[in-house]
Amino acid sequence: MKEATLDRDRLSVLTGAILLALSMTRLLEVPVRPLGTVFLGSQLGFNLSATTIMPLIMLGLGITAAESLVRSHPIARQGKLSRSTMYWIVPSLLVTALATWLVTVTDTGLWTAGLLISSVLIPLALAAEYAAVNPDQGRRTILQWGQTVLIHLLAFIIFARIYDVRARTLLSGTAVLLITTLLAARIFWPIVEDSAEAFLYGATAGVLLGLMTWVLNYWRLTSLQGGLLLLALFYVVVGLIQQYLYGRFNRQVVIEFGGVGVLALLVILIAVH
Repeated sequence: MKEATLDRDRLSVLTGAILLALSMTRLLEVPVRPLGTVFLGSQLGFNLSATTIMPLIMLGLGITAAESLVRSHPIARQGKLSRSTMYWIVPSLLVTALATWLVTVTDTGLWTAGLLISSVLIPLALAAEYAAVNPDQGRRTILQWGQTVLIHLLAFIIFARIYDVRARTLLSGTAVLLITTLLAARIFWPIVEDSAEAFLYGATAGVLLGLMTWVLNYWRLTSLQGGLLLLALFYVVVGLIQQYLYGRFNRQVVIEFGGVGVLALLVILIAVH
């Protein structure tokens, strides 16, 4: 099939709408309202404010943008694309993470830089999902490589943010489990070509990182160290499962990924503060 041409006008409009919504993070003011409950003997709760409302709005906007762009693909228009849920994951989590971060930034220069970076990452995420509708099985395109890098960058941003909140393990561990499951499933999906199976392997990685979050919460680490450690674990665990799915899992692969993990652990604990 001839390669589909990305509708740049649609992409520009969708990106512009998301950036406009992100820029509203400096203007939206919502009265703080505490909400909470007790679960398994632990006090759970959060403050309902702009910090919590804006990411929810952006989550819906990210899903809508991904759906709109993917459904404009010729394959989708021909009715050959049944489900598009997997294409929502990266764009929606990206815009949600950016909103979660930008809403807490008070420095104007840093906020502006963040918005400029967003103007590059958001169209990259959307364009990569569009290209993934009909991937070239013979080679990996620049967008596909960019999406892999973006997924790991997104994992770091979210992990660092979760660790920075210093929430109870029940909350932080569950959040890491969910995020890891979603991002890992998106990586595995093109390999197994079945969303249920992809989520199964993704959940395996999610449980492992969720348990590791419980261990890390007992260490005195900065949010940068915590985010980098979880990113290193994400890379190793997801990489090993990938090799298993490709049929290349062996002792040498375990040693290579294990070596990378140990080296990353030493560098993060010694050099990163």
